[in-house]
Amino acid sequence: MDSRNPRRGWRLGGPVFVVGFITSLISGAVLSRSSVFLPTATAGQLRDFYSGSGLAVAVPSLLQLIAAAGLVRFGLGSSTTAGADHRARYASWLAAGSFAVSSGLALSLAAVAASASDGTLLVLARLTLAVGGPVHLVGLGGLLWYVSRAALADGRGPRWLVRFAVAAGPLLLLSLVSIIVPAVTRVEPLWRLLASVWIIGVSATGLGRAVPRVGSRRREMTR
Repeated sequence: MDSRNPRRGWRLGGPVFVVGFITSLISGAVLSRSSVFLPTATAGQLRDFYSGSGLAVAVPSLLQLIAAAGLVRFGLGSSTTAGADHRARYASWLAAGSFAVSSGLALSLAAVAASASDGTLLVLARLTLAVGGPVHLVGLGGLLWYVSRAALADGRGPRWLVRFAVAAGPLLLLSLVSIIVPAVTRVEPLWRLLASVWIIGVSATGLGRAVPRVGSRRREMTR
């Protein structure tokens, strides 16, 4: 797909990403016979979970790969529509690419869990967490920021939505703290919710030209 001339239908990429991600969480919870908290999991816990939960890892990972494809389509389309520069496109690829890599790492964990060393399991788990969490959210934050700043400058709306993203985008960078303080990972659902609100809003509105209020039009006419 040419990022300079996105195909029609880029707005569908937003719901594909959001629904795909939510469905992956639900399917993982339904199919899994146990759970593991990656930031503090031991090698033994990782081995038990990933060696005994193949289907609960495979199905969510495949759904997340579909979600990542939707995200890159949405990101490139919204970047071009808003007139954002190359940084918005880079952020789109970072957000979608890291999400896809995280899914691939989770599949790798399930494949090697029974035979890999403790050190390998811990490294793969930490990489899965970092790439699918902070790195992915930094990409999303950049996408929100650059697209909404460009939309605001170009008079696109709805105005509340682009202003919301200008304020929310930098908040997603706080997810980087979880790399040092694993407990902060528990706050990540909030950052994902903020991004999802914007993504669904943009998908619904298409970032069209903001319509001036009647009062604003009259002031323009009297100048």
